[in-house]
Amino acid sequence: MAALDIGLRTILAAVFAVAFGSKAHSRAAFAAFAATLADFGWLRGRRRTAVALAVPAAEAVLVVLLAIPATVMAGFAMAALMLAVFTGATGREVAAGRLVRCRCFGGGGARIGPAQLARNLLLLGCAGAGVALTAASAGGASAWMLVLAIGGALLAATFIVHWDELATLARPS
Repeated sequence: MAALDIGLRTILAAVFAVAFGSKAHSRAAFAAFAATLADFGWLRGRRRTAVALAVPAAEAVLVVLLAIPATVMAGFAMAALMLAVFTGATGREVAAGRLVRCRCFGGGGARIGPAQLARNLLLLGCAGAGVALTAASAGGASAWMLVLAIGGALLAATFIVHWDELATLARPS
């Protein structure tokens, strides 16, 4: 169980670290993320500014919470809450037919659609499983199991970060 817990922590921490870094590495990257929020019809003025500042700050806090053993439960719970909000906002935009770009990981970003909903639900499942495992955690894991869990989690996080590109490849032309 400890190896799975470490794996889930690693997936979420890596994904949120990349998301934070993609927004915080330059003023232009942050401005592109903030501009994308304008496409959400219900985010205007101060609310949009608050969200633009809060999302990367929360991503950074989340990574730290997942890295410190004493705060792992709070990290998983925060991840679940954030992902539920992201999934709800994404679903709302898809249902409304708005063509919003996903700049979760910087760059041009794909248009929000079913692929982003699936990615968010996958990550939400990781966070929920992490909460359950942390609550029930009782034992440790061998060093090789931890190395395997972390390696597999980093590979999984790489796929999740590049989800949009993979979804584009999977679409029929």
